[in-house]
Amino acid sequence: MSMNAMKHDFYTADDFLLDDSFVAYRQGTDPAAIAYWTEWQRRKPGNLPAFREAERLHSMLSGHKPGLEASLQELKTLLADRQAETIPVVDFQPQQTRFQTGWWIAAASILVMLGLGGYWLWQNQTVSYRTDYGQQKTITLPDGSTVTLNSHSVLSHRRHWASGENRDVTLTGEGYFSVHHLEAHVPFRVHSEGAFTVQVLGTEFTMTSRSNLHRVVLNRGKVEVSGSDSRPVLTLVPGQLAELDSATGQLTRREVSPERYNGWLRNQLVFDEITLPEAIRQVEEQFGIDVRFDPAEAGSRRFSGILPLKDPEKVLNTLAVYHQLKITKKGDAYLLNR
Repeated sequence: MSMNAMKHDFYTADDFLLDDSFVAYRQGTDPAAIAYWTEWQRRKPGNLPAFREAERLHSMLSGHKPGLEASLQELKTLLADRQAETIPVVDFQPQQTRFQTGWWIAAASILVMLGLGGYWLWQNQTVSYRTDYGQQKTITLPDGSTVTLNSHSVLSHRRHWASGENRDVTLTGEGYFSVHHLEAHVPFRVHSEGAFTVQVLGTEFTMTSRSNLHRVVLNRGKVEVSGSDSRPVLTLVPGQLAELDSATGQLTRREVSPERYNGWLRNQLVFDEITLPEAIRQVEEQFGIDVRFDPAEAGSRRFSGILPLKDPEKVLNTLAVYHQLKITKKGDAYLLNR
């Protein structure tokens, strides 16, 4: 154990807030800090409750609430919409003073309401994180859980998670989740639009939600996968995969090697007995390129192998050689043919 880790094991919540690496971890600006504090939490040190309190305080202190200028603009708009309305004022003073007093009381009241309403809207805003083709990004969620997004993916959630409420996120694309188990047993749910929902208490899993591919692969813990209809919920244990058949809407479950489905975390494309069309689909989704071929020329051969994630042309060349095809480039598209 490093000297830093030993020192951090005795930190109070105030110590964490004053630590530059902790702040960088919470802001998501330093990959080394994110990796260190993620690993530090996995050891479950005795002062982990102080760490959680520091996370909560940092979220409160670092939030950006709506500014006064925005509130004033909302006030102007609201008053313009209500020009025909009359604000009742008790007649204790002369007319001019009464008008001014009524105006400022009304304005102050509206500003207060706008401030409270603006703060409520701010708390309930949707926060989204995106990755481009070929990009990965690790996000720390408000509860300390982390998500690593793969290429061309989007993760969104409500900005503020109040204590005791469900922790809900929505994923489009692919992500690796490391979910914190909370003492209050607050569920963590991942939704994929129109496909299924994954509910967990504390676990690690890979989830894919792309155009025609919706699956969950469990590394650790336990999850429940439910479809968009009333079909039975599937419970997964480590080493199992749940996949949705896009044609029938049926959820199926099978035993797999989880490491083969998160190879992208190690900058690898892992193919496991897949056909050429399936491999091409993964390559297109990962790199954002256009690959064209005649399905009749693909044959029925299945490919298994681990290829580097950095160079799409090397990946395509390997697939072409294995399937006895040639690769050429025409404009922005890659062509595979005899």
